[in-house]
Amino acid sequence: MASTRPNVVGGLETNEVTDGMTVYHPATDRIHYLNATAAIVFTLCDGRHTAPEIADFIGSAFGLDELPLGEVERCLGSFDDEGLIR
Repeated sequence: MASTRPNVVGGLETNEVTDGMTVYHPATDRIHYLNATAAIVFTLCDGRHTAPEIADFIGSAFGLDELPLGEVERCLGSFDDEGLIR
């Protein structure tokens, strides 16, 4: 799994789109399509935030009654599996 304070790997090309973000990974020649929530999580992978802090931000932004920690951790796990974060 990625660091406790995940950070986006260098060399990725990102573009905002209407419903989220695209991330091109030149090393794997793959384009990843992130929905709006995943794009927020990805943006917060700046090496300064932990998964609980990211979940707190998402919970506050969307007015959730419970923190989406499990969902954020799964999202981070996917990013890690795809080599987008370290």
